[in-house]
Amino acid sequence: MATGIAEPDVKLAKKGLPAGKAAYDLNDGKTGLVLRVGRRAAKWAWRTEVAGRTIRLTLGDIDLLTLTQARALAGEAMHQVRDVRSKVDDDWVRAELVRMRVVPAPPPPEPRKETLKELLDKLDRDKHWTFAQARERYFDEVRRTKREDTWNDYRAILHAPELARFDDTKVFLITVERLAEVIAETHRSGRERRAEKLADCIRPMWTWMASSAQKLSSGVTPGVMKELKTPERSRKEAGQEDVDEDGEPGSYVPPVAEFGRILAICRAGVMHPVVAAAIELAILTVQRRRTIVNARRRDFVVEGDMLVWKIPPAHRKTALKRGDVRTHDLPLNGAARAVVERVLMRNDDSKWLFPGLRPQKAGDIVTHVNVSVLNHNTRIMPGVEASPHDFRRGYTTHTQELLDFTLFETKYVLDHNEGIDTQDVTESAYSRARRLQKKAAFLDPWIELVEQAAVAAAPLLPPPGAMRAAMTEARKPKMSKPKAKPGIAEGDEHAA
Repeated sequence: MATGIAEPDVKLAKKGLPAGKAAYDLNDGKTGLVLRVGRRAAKWAWRTEVAGRTIRLTLGDIDLLTLTQARALAGEAMHQVRDVRSKVDDDWVRAELVRMRVVPAPPPPEPRKETLKELLDKLDRDKHWTFAQARERYFDEVRRTKREDTWNDYRAILHAPELARFDDTKVFLITVERLAEVIAETHRSGRERRAEKLADCIRPMWTWMASSAQKLSSGVTPGVMKELKTPERSRKEAGQEDVDEDGEPGSYVPPVAEFGRILAICRAGVMHPVVAAAIELAILTVQRRRTIVNARRRDFVVEGDMLVWKIPPAHRKTALKRGDVRTHDLPLNGAARAVVERVLMRNDDSKWLFPGLRPQKAGDIVTHVNVSVLNHNTRIMPGVEASPHDFRRGYTTHTQELLDFTLFETKYVLDHNEGIDTQDVTESAYSRARRLQKKAAFLDPWIELVEQAAVAAAPLLPPPGAMRAAMTEARKPKMSKPKAKPGIAEGDEHAA
């Protein structure tokens, strides 16, 4: 057998074995290079003895390496094998072929993707807050620094079903794009004011979480929700209803007869007495919904022959911001006094005039009736279109048109500044006038007007059983107030 491999040997090997000829090996001397010629193919190989152990490697196909390249590769293998720290194996051969640019480098291995379980386990080990955890801590901060009504509003909005999908998500993983998508979905559903409230509550929550004191626990980056905005409101055509600050119809003026019908229904025994009394007081005194539900038993004081409702500044719009500590005192006569005294006579340990019927959430302390209860229970009244938002508009309109009040005079009752400019130095620094007689002059005629309407409406109401059934049915659909009430005979919806 030849002691070295020559180019003619390579050319012959590439032709393949003639029929009947046996496979053979050609050795290339000290480099350990071997040309192995078989029936199917010819390959370059390398073989050597190290400490009595034979090492064999396949270097590649005869068409892959020239004789010169095969010798160089075999020589490098022989050099490497003499170094006890080196490892000569198939991986080493592949690396050398890449280095010699005989074969291209393989693509880098793809990083192993974490499985869903591994990712969830990793997040569970992370000590940052989930949205549900952050929300409860934020509520504690809002309750400490804001009014109770503000706290209740934030709780209602941030517990909205639209946000429930984020409860178990770490807050630092919630992007502005994901929340913007939720707000856009709400907006497209027609609940444009609700979408605005979602954005208005989410932005301050994220600002608080990004503060220095909370950042380690939240992982939230400052300014991440700065660009969270609500789509523009839909264009309104002429004749379309406007909405007020709470998203309720903002242009409807209930007829006096409708005020009478609401009072008559409240007195028909078909509603919870606490809720019925609260709606009565809202009509008779035309105070804001929050003022009504926040009324405390101690706020009602008998002075001589008059019952006076001393509305605290905390329940007066913007009073705290102005530093105004005076109460807005209303004299209650006639039906207004009667409804308050009726409620005060109830044996109740609550400090609230209208205590809540149940906790808002499991574990909560029962406080006063929720402000939304007034809306919900007015909405389901048969033959009624008004909402509590419309009561003050009705008073302002009807007292000017029917009782010849001026707009300024209505402010003695409606406006907690009683028509006085908030910048009036004399008023703010010196005057402590309560103007009870003036207020009575502009409240008592209204009470008499709607009382007469209530007397006229009572005989026209459906029987109590039919009325309860209609109101129960009206509770079911989750939609804005229907135009027609189920269970009311045609033509009866505007009775009284």
